Amino acid sequence: MYTYILIILSYIFLQGCTTVEQKKEVSVQSIPNVIITTDINNESFSTTDEHALIYLLWHLNNVRLQSVVMEEFNSYGEEKLKNILNCYAEDFNNPSNSFQKNNFPAPNDLHHLIVKGGDAGTKKIIHLSRQNKETPLYVLVMGSMKPVKEALFLAPDIANNIRVISVGTGIKPPNEDVCGNLNWNGWGRTEVYERFTDLWWIENDWAFKGMSEGEEPTAFYNNVINYGALGNYLTKSKIQTINLEEAIPIMFLIDAKINVNHPEFGGWTGNYIKPFPVERPNYWVDRAKTKKWNYRKPCNSWELAHQVLEERKVNIIHRRTEMFSSLLSKLNKLYSPNNKENS
Repeated sequence: MYTYILIILSYIFLQGCTTVEQKKEVSVQSIPNVIITTDINNESFSTTDEHALIYLLWHLNNVRLQSVVMEEFNSYGEEKLKNILNCYAEDFNNPSNSFQKNNFPAPNDLHHLIVKGGDAGTKKIIHLSRQNKETPLYVLVMGSMKPVKEALFLAPDIANNIRVISVGTGIKPPNEDVCGNLNWNGWGRTEVYERFTDLWWIENDWAFKGMSEGEEPTAFYNNVINYGALGNYLTKSKIQTINLEEAIPIMFLIDAKINVNHPEFGGWTGNYIKPFPVERPNYWVDRAKTKKWNYRKPCNSWELAHQVLEERKVNIIHRRTEMFSSLLSKLNKLYSPNNKENS
């Protein structure tokens, strides 16, 4: 009888602990703190960042935006950000829309969040990372890893407080040194990877390419451009389609089906695997279907590279319609008066 009572008490205790842990995970998932790093200053690659930032602005009541850090400051990038935020202000202040009713931040508050790169960007990442150690700061990389590298090397202690989500670069052409530098994520990526083995990090290496392929993105573009000043801004892009490849880090946090504590469950942004669970317990990369892919030394299985690329992309392509539908549903509510999202 005594043993039976102990078993019951142990079960109740464990259930209580489980409930506490579940609440802890839910709290992490509720409204994440976010800092964006962007190379919108780079004229060659700014379009995807522009599209990603518009996607972010349409979801600003789903995240708590702490800062937008430009990799480097120039007048081109500054003008792009200014124009996008002006469109946001127009939509926010339009009485026919419901941004204010849905707790979106005021436009003036957003202008104060922009940091013009360099030392200021590094200091901002460090400051925000140390500000609240109870909840993680998601560093969403829309560009190279340079700002993250600078911050981590200057203040290694922040590695315990941040969660990095970055986008890779796809397969390099055959004439380039693919085995010497497998990832195009830019200056700083390799340094971070080699030094910070415990860093919480999702690296969407190739799968993101599935976000822009085929006819579906263009069909969606023709619909979404009708929503306010932000939608109309897309018509001024160099491409007449919507490219949300750089929005992958944001999308990961927006996806209601994602468990941020267990990325391996997958979602809109693809399927993930923890390839080195012992030496890199908090590192995930997009998963290939084939078992023969060598995550540790990809060059040893490079003949499978294009197969792996297609396998990774298809995980996004199969879920892309759901993501587009979710965004369209949100826009239909935002761009109508007296409409709250939970109503």
